[in-house]
Amino acid sequence: MNSALKWKLAFASLLVFLAGAATGAFFGFHHLTHHLILGPPHSGDVPDRMREHLRRTLGLTAEQEKKIAPIVDATSAKLETIRVETAERVRNVMEESKREVAPLLTPEQLKKLDKVESEHRELMLHHGFLPPPSPKEKPLP
Repeated sequence: MNSALKWKLAFASLLVFLAGAATGAFFGFHHLTHHLILGPPHSGDVPDRMREHLRRTLGLTAEQEKKIAPIVDATSAKLETIRVETAERVRNVMEESKREVAPLLTPEQLKKLDKVESEHRELMLHHGFLPPPSPKEKPLP
């Protein structure tokens, strides 16, 4: 085998390795951002995912699935209530923090803070995390 052919084979092997590494990095990053970093599934997906997980891991029969379904639905509803209450508490703490920080900022910094909050809200909405209604949006009793 001549020297030129050896170099071509080495270069081709390097290209194949780099293409594989790039593909692995892309799919690994996609998996991390969409499944681990951005959190749990959308609220509406929870009961279906719970049922599927139990069915798959426990090998449930159709009869067992029917009996377990109402329990999973009730559990999911309770978890959603907890999620909404927690989100509201977090929103209240963040609003209180902003009220305390705002007087210390310049007008330009306040604009930047508003922009960051807006971008965060859009990101959360994009990924299915609906915020609880603000006190202004809540119906009066």
